[in-house]
Amino acid sequence: MEKRVESVGLPAIKLIPIEDVAVNSGTGGSKRPAKIAQPTDIRLVKVLEFLRSTNLAPNTRKLYERELKRFLAWTELHYHELRPRHFGQYKEYLMQEVRTDGNKPLSKSSINAGIAALKSFFKWMCLAYPDIIATNPTLSIKLEKVPLPPAQSLTPEQMERVLSALELLGETKQRDTALVHILSHGLRAGEIVQLNVGSFDGKLLFLPDTKTNEPRLVPLRQSSRQVLTEYLQWRLEQGEELNSLSPLMISHHASYKGDRLSYHGIYFAIEKIGELAGIEDLHPHQFRHTYATDLLLLGVDPTHARKLTGHTSEKAFRCYTLRSEQEAAIAAYYRAIGEEQQQE
Repeated sequence: MEKRVESVGLPAIKLIPIEDVAVNSGTGGSKRPAKIAQPTDIRLVKVLEFLRSTNLAPNTRKLYERELKRFLAWTELHYHELRPRHFGQYKEYLMQEVRTDGNKPLSKSSINAGIAALKSFFKWMCLAYPDIIATNPTLSIKLEKVPLPPAQSLTPEQMERVLSALELLGETKQRDTALVHILSHGLRAGEIVQLNVGSFDGKLLFLPDTKTNEPRLVPLRQSSRQVLTEYLQWRLEQGEELNSLSPLMISHHASYKGDRLSYHGIYFAIEKIGELAGIEDLHPHQFRHTYATDLLLLGVDPTHARKLTGHTSEKAFRCYTLRSEQEAAIAAYYRAIGEEQQQE
């Protein structure tokens, strides 16, 4: 389409619809279909900021991202438009309409995972952006009641097999022995990743960054202090220069040798030890369960035990107290009937 403005002698103006073509100057002005970028969901920007700014374990971060994206796909409302009733409707959606890959309804635990992600995110939003959300709209939505899972503690016999398996390791023996000793004091894998040489003062481990965002001191038993000291001395003998900011646990992987041991590296190391020990699906968190359970069986006050493990929720700690209460009840029974408690 051309228009001429004869009165002032201007050249013809050619109008080109912007949705038609785009000129590619790199090919001599040849025309190609225009690519119009999809607009970014500004709500997702806040989700990504939340995931970056919170100290979540990798698996938890992955789960939260999936669940929060599911919620954003369910509603087009902006955060300031959401009301408690919307979250009730979303919970109903999870219960009635969402299906697993096997076309089964979500389990109560899976529904709770989705709700927990929302609760954590909107709690953060209220703190980070009170101008957008002044009151947490997820407070009224309740988690589904599920049976409390038993503590996944390792038996004394399994722990012996783990320690024996360490003797079968090659290059990683020193590191993995120290790793098992640290895990046996209730640390999460994500917390171990952050530890530096300066975190160990010869007796205690200082954790400045934890899942609960509260610093924690972890006292080590004498044998573990010795193992950790020997590991650091071994690294010095290998020619490594250590300072307070050096990673406490290092990788032996060919591509990352000497770098900080990663979260996945910890899981891989423990999985390998489990194979050598003949313990199926051994994972780092089992050592944390074992530590918490043993504290209670030793008679440590639950409040003190929670402080040592870094549990802020009494409810989350309940699976360990159930185990210790059961053990105490069994012991009381044998004392009452005048028999020694049978050892398995």
